[in-house]
Amino acid sequence: MKLTVLGLGLTSPAGASARDHVFFPRAGAPPPPPSPFIGPDGRRIDARYCPWIRPSQADAGRLLALARGAVAEALAALPGGDAAGIPRFVVTPAPRPGLPEGALSELARALGPAAQRFTGAAGAFAALARIAELLAGGAGGAALLVGVDSHAGVDALAERRRRPESPWQLAPPPPSEGAGALLVASAEQASRWGVAAVGEIVASRHAPGRATDEDDEPVDAAAMTALLRSLPADAGSIQAVFGQGRVGALRCREWQFTTARCAERLSPTYFDRCLEAEIGELGAAAGVMGLACAFATLRHGAAPAEAGRSFVAWAISRDGTRGIALGAAHRTGAGKVTAGAEGALPVMTPLSGAVIARGVERKAFVPPPVEAEEPGDEAWLEEGAGEVGAAAAIAAASIAAATVAAANDVAPALPELPRESAPAPLVRLGAGRVTEVTLAGFYASVVDHCAELVAALARDRVEGRRSWLPETEARMLRQIDAIVAAGPRALIEVAAFWERWMDDPWKSFAGAISLAAFAGDDALAAIHRAAHLLPQDAEDHAIAVAEALALVERPGLAGLARALSASAHPIARAIGVSLRSMRGELPIEGIGAALADEHDAVMRAGIWGCERLPPAQRARFVERLRGLCGGASPAVAWSAARVLVIGGEVELVRDEALCARLGSYATELFALAGEPGDWPRLESLLGRHRPTRAALSAVARFGCPASGGWMIQQLDDEALADDAAEALRTLFGPIVEEARELEAGAWREAIAALRLDPRGRYRGGRALSTAVAAEECASGRLSRVAVEARVDELRARLRLPDAVDGSGFWARAEANLVAFLKVARSRG
Repeated sequence: MKLTVLGLGLTSPAGASARDHVFFPRAGAPPPPPSPFIGPDGRRIDARYCPWIRPSQADAGRLLALARGAVAEALAALPGGDAAGIPRFVVTPAPRPGLPEGALSELARALGPAAQRFTGAAGAFAALARIAELLAGGAGGAALLVGVDSHAGVDALAERRRRPESPWQLAPPPPSEGAGALLVASAEQASRWGVAAVGEIVASRHAPGRATDEDDEPVDAAAMTALLRSLPADAGSIQAVFGQGRVGALRCREWQFTTARCAERLSPTYFDRCLEAEIGELGAAAGVMGLACAFATLRHGAAPAEAGRSFVAWAISRDGTRGIALGAAHRTGAGKVTAGAEGALPVMTPLSGAVIARGVERKAFVPPPVEAEEPGDEAWLEEGAGEVGAAAAIAAASIAAATVAAANDVAPALPELPRESAPAPLVRLGAGRVTEVTLAGFYASVVDHCAELVAALARDRVEGRRSWLPETEARMLRQIDAIVAAGPRALIEVAAFWERWMDDPWKSFAGAISLAAFAGDDALAAIHRAAHLLPQDAEDHAIAVAEALALVERPGLAGLARALSASAHPIARAIGVSLRSMRGELPIEGIGAALADEHDAVMRAGIWGCERLPPAQRARFVERLRGLCGGASPAVAWSAARVLVIGGEVELVRDEALCARLGSYATELFALAGEPGDWPRLESLLGRHRPTRAALSAVARFGCPASGGWMIQQLDDEALADDAAEALRTLFGPIVEEARELEAGAWREAIAALRLDPRGRYRGGRALSTAVAAEECASGRLSRVAVEARVDELRARLRLPDAVDGSGFWARAEANLVAFLKVARSRG
């Protein structure tokens, strides 16, 4: 047996294409709409449904709508006009309330006049065996296998409630719905059509088993064990499994017992995916959908590379029939997009370790026209002055008429109450609770959901523990994958998302990095447009957008950076300067121009660009930096002073005029170059400014034991209490138990017991040294912000002027940090 798979189709609440089922569940998108089904107690019944198909009775009409979506996608692989004569094999549920035998037969005929019908999830494997017989006998060269079922209906849910699961059993997934389709053909027919294969099915087996969903027979797994052992062994060790291993006790135990008995057939680390655990119970559609999901997952490269090409897919019907198939998928290299055998949808593989631009079929971004300004209040008054009198007269007449009508309004008698209450239905549909969206609206909700998560994860990259970074960045890349895969309007929806959230720099990060993940000049044009819509004081957005774009590897980015750096808009200009500097493309003249700019955001971008230069080239800007220390805003003066101190001018910490000009920024100068004897000056400075989280961090890193009293005082400030406790731990270590860390008395007692030398500097209760600071940076407990502050300290005190880039993805940033700490330890 060998069936060549040419096309795939999947439809379910997870999406309307096979590609959706690869990338959306990985990203946890979209969040399911609230269930509109209500039980007799008035509570919602958890059920998943396709929101672009109105939930009602799960009748044959609904099943037909689901199946047609999957069929259309699977047949899109064929040349036009070649699908008409292909025989159909349809897998449906067994007859049940709301779906009688006649309706199911009519469903099959609607999908194909001579369609053959099979029943239950394992019916897919019986259908494959039948297709293989027909093709081997010369009866045609191709066939279409379709599986469909839906529990998103009143009758289907009521039937489930009549047979509740035992509270002692594993809870099944919520009821759901879906359809899958596979276009299979002989190798000769595939060659005649000239269609690239998605993969092959090399064996399919099915057999009745002992335990079913309708009885409590012990699960012995004898049938599934025999089926797995009967599969051809020449494919080697099975590296991937797609089945129902997390769907209720029967299926879990069946597969666990089978794998225990057939351990020699399976790799010890095989990749396992259960589609129903991700999107809900699929009933009779589970077999076909599991097969289509297996091909799509491996084809799109969403399984580990070790998973190889071969896999098994299995399912169990409600009547106890077991089915299993052995297949092999054609895989594509990671991070690429190629034309595939899935019709209009190319093969898009997941991002790994970097963001690259990928080309997918989509609508081009066209900037919306500029809206005309509304006339001012005075103009409106002039235009509408002649209408005011008439409008007032009409309003007065309407009020008078309504008053008379209300006075004569006598409601008729209420109908007589029934003598007996009708029993509440097991399930009813709350008409006001139905969420209806178009398919385009569904994809827009995916983009919004994933972009929101990208923004949150971007913040976690900076403010969360460094030990979390690998998983944080992997999750962020999965969200970007889902955004790129989210339909033909995905880029347009991302641009709209960014423009809606111009007040949040993290959402600007999300918008920039997501737009840059689309290939095409219109994606760069959308970034250029959004950068010019940012407020002129949005420096935090400039920093976030530049860092987001620096994480992307794509053509055209250098041209965008040059265009932004030449813009008249100051924030766009700051983005361009920072991006060119981070990419190593900003010339010396560009840095000089940025340092001479009149806008603070551009000047600070120029200062950071100056810091990235080799020390010899940086020296030509020292005088300009000194000038900025004396005549610029506090933020710009601090950025310039920081670069000078790290470069060796530590005496700036004792420049009273500079400290006064810097304000609260001056606390960082003391952390960089101060000594314990400078505490009275620092304490005086702190007394002139409102305490902040940044000031607490700087005082803690300053390391003087005498500063403990000032930090303890901040425990009384509800907004700063947690930050004060963190600062105290930074200086003195975890000397107070967590339950009492907000108690000032507990800290005073613990600090007094340490008996620290007031002339020393401490970190975590130990004398501060290069080794202690390096250990702290390498621990993984600190955030990127905290690590960068400590790296600055080491650079300033050890005279290590070269910049340390910690803004890249984890692997590169970690390598930079490890290399720097190695040098620091050797110098310390």
